[in-house]
This record gives sequence, structure tokens and C-alpha cells, in this order.
Amino acid sequence: MTPQDHWWSASQSYVSDILSVFAAAPDRPAVNWRGETASGGELIRSVTEAFHALHDSGVRAGDVVAILVAPNSPEMLTARYAAHLLGGAVCYLRSTNPGTSEVALPLDQQIRILRDTEAVTVYTDAENAPRAAELAAGASGLPVTCLTGEARKRESAEDAPRALPWAPDALALITFTSGSTGRPKGIRLAGRAWNGLVQGMVAAGGEAEGVKLLVTTPLSHTVGSMADTALALGGEVYLHENFNAEQFVNTVADEGIAWTFMATVHLFQLLDHLEERGLKDVEEGRLAPLQRLIYSGSAAAPARIAQAVKAFGLIIVQAYGTGETGRLTTLFPHEHLDPWLSTTVGRPFPDVEVVVGDQESGAPLATGEVGEVRVRSPHMMDGYTGDPAATAKVLRDGWYHTGDIGYTDEHGYLHLLGRVADVVKVNGVKVHPTVVERELLSLAGVRHAAVYGVRDQDAVEHLHATIVCDPAVPVETDAIRAHLAQSLSGLHVPEKISVVADLPLNDNGKPDKVRLQLLDS
Repeated sequence: MTPQDHWWSASQSYVSDILSVFAAAPDRPAVNWRGETASGGELIRSVTEAFHALHDSGVRAGDVVAILVAPNSPEMLTARYAAHLLGGAVCYLRSTNPGTSEVALPLDQQIRILRDTEAVTVYTDAENAPRAAELAAGASGLPVTCLTGEARKRESAEDAPRALPWAPDALALITFTSGSTGRPKGIRLAGRAWNGLVQGMVAAGGEAEGVKLLVTTPLSHTVGSMADTALALGGEVYLHENFNAEQFVNTVADEGIAWTFMATVHLFQLLDHLEERGLKDVEEGRLAPLQRLIYSGSAAAPARIAQAVKAFGLIIVQAYGTGETGRLTTLFPHEHLDPWLSTTVGRPFPDVEVVVGDQESGAPLATGEVGEVRVRSPHMMDGYTGDPAATAKVLRDGWYHTGDIGYTDEHGYLHLLGRVADVVKVNGVKVHPTVVERELLSLAGVRHAAVYGVRDQDAVEHLHATIVCDPAVPVETDAIRAHLAQSLSGLHVPEKISVVADLPLNDNGKPDKVRLQLLDS
């Protein structure tokens, strides 16, 4: 059978590439979840069943399918593949990016997402069927598509629907960001954005055929395209519902994991895990199979990254991007050896343009001048769902205004200082929390740090910090204050420093500063 004979061949997309790879080797392992491995042939059958189920539910080109299944389950992939083969788009209902501290979004927010996206069905599994029914009822009786494991018999091959050609300009994915207001904002990504991202990574990773990828962050966001890439290379994807350092180490060691992606905080937690057990490097830590460890999501303190380089060697890669733009810059393994470069997020990918502009006038700034980071990329969103005002605010003249503050150096490396929204005015002077966090993390005994502003009843901002310390290393907050005053300035010294056992994290592994602000208010 030639590739043209497959029912999905007309798609000519990343999905058809994945299915064709496994059609040629159906016994090859494809997805591992909860200790069970599905072969390539089983993956194809799952996509086929989902495709038929969605088609029978009335899903057609241009329709949006809302997905509510077990976190990081194979259905998060197969439902998206099926919808894309039908010419439709998907949105995920479980969480937002950066997410909340809850297991799932509140019911009212999920219903709002259904309405905002005009989803035509809720695709679910048996585990989540009761919640899906409740959501559907709250969204004016939306139909629910739930696989029973029994595919409907077709009268003939002609009776079975076939995949549609890929439409680059059609809507493919709506991902949700929690935003500063707390109301989720839907990021609309066209087919060209997602397809181009995956196929670009496949081309770059051609030497990694058969790679094993471990997923520990939500498939609904950044790592989803990496999972697609691994499968398109004939690899195997291991799905964990969340990050757990011990489970991570065991899976890497036992299964020979070569690639992984994690939040920066998770990288620090992995370092802590190894240190607590007296394990100095990848050999002692049973992590020798790792060939590429990509981290992203929050400030990467140079002192802790130096620890990571010492522990893991030249396998770590820093990535910077946003849900609205996809990947933007990268810092390659060998660049981590330069202490100066470890304060950067690397340089832009070849197809990405980055400029720094004045926050007030918008005028481009010279090298070394601090302003707002703006980018242009083929993977950018088309806009926010149902929010033209928010879209117009960030998308201007073909450029996306990231809301990140930073500058570029003479070698083209991008240095980030934080978010526009996170800047704290102390006595009228702007203080970037990221700068303070990096300095805190350079101190012996400080493992994790979050710095943020808290407003009092008179709307005056106060700088606060919450840190996690190594129990074996004495840390005095007065000594911390003295160090910050000397190394930075008195304005960079938090009025309140709280020492806790663990930082609250959101769904994507970033410190939950909104929750910390509420606790300190």
C-alpha cells in the first residue's frame, strides 16, 4: 500500500506524516501512558475511531472540538489529530497556560470557553463523561462525543469519511491563557502556525529517528508540538500527568528517555532531588540516556543553571517563547558554558524577528537599551477569540508585543528582565522582580525564589519575596537583605521575605505569584 492509499493521505499535514510513519511499522511502540504501551497500529486505530466518532457527531471543516479527557492521556493527541483530519480545530478545557493551582478550571470558566469558541461538541472519555455532560448542559445542550471502544460498522469503504486537505489559513487550535484579569483568553492559531512548527522541528531533528520523549507538562501547550515531532520521527512518547522528580528519574533510567521538556522550576526541583541524594552527575543519577533537556517558562538564574550544566553536561537547551508566538529564541548547550550568556534566553530562530521598542513611543531602541520585546514569526497567533480590543493591543503592524521587558546585546542575544505587568514601583523607581530573583538564587541555600509586588489599601506597591531554602544550609533573612542592598540597591530589598517549604506552582510549573500576592495582602 502506498501512502496515497491511506484514508488520511489527502491531509498532507503533520498528522498524515505521523500516521504514515506508523502505518509502515505498525508494531513499533508509539505512546506509553500509565504503564501501558500503545503500538503505532493501535495509535492509528485510536485516531480512526476518534475521526469517525467526531464525524458522526457532525464535526465538519471549520468546527471547533472541545476536549476534556484525562490529563496528558493519549486522547489529548488522538482527538486533536482526528479533528485536524476533519478540517476542524480544537480547544482544551482542563486548564489554561500558565494555569491555576487547581486540578481543573472551574465549571463557569469551562462553560465560558465553550461559548467563546463556539465549540460544536465536547469530546471526552469515560473518566470525564459526567463532567462533560454537566458542561454540555450548561452550554445550551451541546452534544457530547464519548468513545465506547466500539467503532461503528461501515457499510463499505465508500461509506467511510476521508481526511480533508490541510488548510493553512484555517483555524487549527485555540489555547487559553489565564491573562492578568483571570478570565481566560483564547489564542487562535492557524494551521500554518502549528503545522510549520512541527514540520520545522522534524526537519531539525532528523538525526533523532526513533527518539523517546518524556512529557511532564500539559500536552495542550508547548510540549504538544514536541510530542508530534517525536511521533513523526517514529519515536515513542511517554506521558506523565505532571512532574515528579523521582518518577522522572526512574522513567529516564528504565526506558532510555532521550528527550524531555520541563519548566525551569522543574529543572531546579530535579537538581534538588539529585543533591538531596548525594548524586553528583547524570551517571550517578541514572540519567545518562538523556541527550536533550529543554527548559523554559520562567527566569533561569545563572547560578542554578551552572549547577545544571555541571550535573547534566552539554545536553541542556533554554527556550523562550509565548503561547501567542510559539518558540522565539534558544540558548544552545555549548552556550551555557559562558557565564555571560547564561543570563540570556539566547538568540532568535532563523525565521523569527525580535526588536526592542520604547514602551511609550514604540520607537525601536538601540542595542543595550531596555524596552518592550516585540516579535514577528510565522508561528504567531491570528488573534484572541472574541476579543478584538485585546488583539489590537498586542498585534500591531504585523508585530506581537510580548509584554516582556529586556534588551539585546551586540551579539544578538536577548536579555529578559521581566514582565511589564510585574514591574514594581518602589518609591517611584521601577524594580524588575526577575533581577531580584536571580540574585536571591545566587545565594547558598536558596533553592527557589519568587519576587512580586503587593499593593496596600492606599494602592502603594511594596516589594515582597517568598523563598524555599535547603534545610541543610542556614539562611538568615537579614543576611539576604544585606546582600541585596550591596549587590543591587536598597530599592531591591523586599520589605517582606517569607520562607516556605514549597512555592505554589501553576499548571505549567511557574511560581503562582497571584496566589502569593493574595496570601500577602
